Amino acid sequence: MSDLTAYKSKWFEFLDYNPHPGQRKIHEALEDIRFVVACCGRRWGKSMAAAREAEALVSQPNKNVWIVAPTYSTSERIFRIVYDDLIIKHNLPTLRKSLNDQYIEFEWGSTIEGKSAEHPESCIGAGNHLVVIDEASKMNLKKMFEMYLRPTLSDTKGKCLMISTPEGYDAFYEYFLYAKRAEQWESFNSPSWENHHSFPLGEDDPDLLEAKQTLTREVYDQEFKGEFTALSGRVYNDFSRQSHVGDHPYNPMLPVYLSLDFGYRMPACVFFQTAKIGNRGDDHVFIIDEILHEKNLKISKLCEAIQAKQYRIARVFGDPAGYQMQSSVGMGEADLFRQITGWPVISRRDKYSRSVQSGISHVRQFIMSADGKMRLHIDHKCTGIVEDLESYRYPEHKEGSNLKNEPLKDGYHDHGCDSLRYGLCGRYPIRKQKYRVEQL
Repeated sequence: MSDLTAYKSKWFEFLDYNPHPGQRKIHEALEDIRFVVACCGRRWGKSMAAAREAEALVSQPNKNVWIVAPTYSTSERIFRIVYDDLIIKHNLPTLRKSLNDQYIEFEWGSTIEGKSAEHPESCIGAGNHLVVIDEASKMNLKKMFEMYLRPTLSDTKGKCLMISTPEGYDAFYEYFLYAKRAEQWESFNSPSWENHHSFPLGEDDPDLLEAKQTLTREVYDQEFKGEFTALSGRVYNDFSRQSHVGDHPYNPMLPVYLSLDFGYRMPACVFFQTAKIGNRGDDHVFIIDEILHEKNLKISKLCEAIQAKQYRIARVFGDPAGYQMQSSVGMGEADLFRQITGWPVISRRDKYSRSVQSGISHVRQFIMSADGKMRLHIDHKCTGIVEDLESYRYPEHKEGSNLKNEPLKDGYHDHGCDSLRYGLCGRYPIRKQKYRVEQL
């Protein structure tokens, strides 16, 4: 046990604070990680966890803590907990204190202040050891963090806790994803019922059951599961990283299938395996690896990256458009891929497989079938395809315009989703058709 862990444990005991499992994730992460992004459901105890973390720090000498929220009234929620604990209940000695000004300066040189994102000019100059960003999804987070808050942590090597209930795919979501892959960052989701103090019966708590009956699934998932959802426009509504992502590594006993979406600017590769599971022998798909979101990747370099993984690839599926001749090389990218790797690219050309809408419906059956079964599973290291499935959306419908049935081609998230669609339509045809394999 580190000195910091031991100190926190004694401090929490002093305050008679028994964190629930979700709150412990925050406290444990901030012992070693500098930036923690916590996406939590309502009544989870976000303010309490943030306050306790702040208290543990300012009780030590010469530490500076900021609590930043969209407004001063919001920052007061956490600040008031700190004020009540340290000033009202325990009467710790101070040099200056004001609940109205949200400021405490202790005799040992530590300070804690409440700040408002409505007044970013007040967030300049200080060297902080901890910045708590409360209700992070309700402010201009990117501007606040990059321009005002992050610089205050540099000299002190300070830490930051971003905590909020999600509100769609915003900057908070972007930091949540970034924290999955960046060093010294960590992020997690935690549903409301991890707070067993508020919901002793877990997800079967009567209040949650009532909410599940009266709210739409998207709203319930966002507000109580703490999941990122788009309340309209999301293509794969049934996809959930909590349900579909887990420990699904490469199985050397099974063949590997590769699905490709060609394109120099940002090609997409998804590696998957399949297996029959259960009494009915249902087909399940396991995404084990990926090459996604790499810009300006030439076909030769893409082939090198694929071959470097050394999988036993049984078949390669791709877009029929990959066979269209490129004037720069005198052949299609699929032809060039076969010339380099020896693997032919299989594509389906029937109207059902080439229909984006039909292909999306086909993928949805693997994400969540009509009888509620999930047959798509993604290994936790495949963060790119998870991000793509979460972010793949239909364009916003504007009054007076025709409703569009095809998703946005944003040049980023669509490639991975297209690649997966080619793979599933190839491996499990929508309608029984012969494969089309072009000959060199």
